Amino acid sequence: MKESGEHGETSKAPLNRGVSKGLSVLDLILRFIAIIGTLASAIAMGTTNETLPFFTQFIRFKAQYSDLPTLTFFVVANSIVCAYLILSLPLSIVHIIRSRAKFSRLLLIFLDAVRLHPFLIQSILRT
Repeated sequence: MKESGEHGETSKAPLNRGVSKGLSVLDLILRFIAIIGTLASAIAMGTTNETLPFFTQFIRFKAQYSDLPTLTFFVVANSIVCAYLILSLPLSIVHIIRSRAKFSRLLLIFLDAVRLHPFLIQSILRT
């Protein structure tokens, strides 16, 4: 019995250049959105000063981000991630121009996973 060559051929086919370029453009857009989000988050948290009534209206407590180590870590981690995203933009643009760059895509995926690591640690420590 001869098997037909139709089974599994679609999974072995390489990605179309248009699809690959579209994913690269989406990656670039998502990086810009992430830059705006992390930068805004770091600025908002780093410049916030709150004054809260403590026991009575006359006793006030002034809170800043540097009062709690978790909030300081949050500002520093967001700043580092924002800098990484800015530095990874040229590599993302290279993927739009050269859609067959495989090693740099793997490098970018690895570095994105490393970037996620501090936020995973923070969420584990918070629970």
